[in-house]
Amino acid sequence: MALVDHERATRAISWGQAIDEALRLWVEERRVEQAVRRHREAYARFPVGADEFAPVLGPQRWPR
Repeated sequence: MALVDHERATRAISWGQAIDEALRLWVEERRVEQAVRRHREAYARFPVGADEFAPVLGPQRWPR
């Protein structure tokens, strides 16, 4: 808890504010994890085809 006390003092915030921020960050982290999981599941169900991005990636390649 010394680390938390140091950070709180550095930012001049209360324990309540520190806990509120920690919980908001925790909830946001869960939301990001869920979004990544859904994204991965969708790509597992519908994988990218070999030529799906060819129209975009083709012009970005260096000439040989």
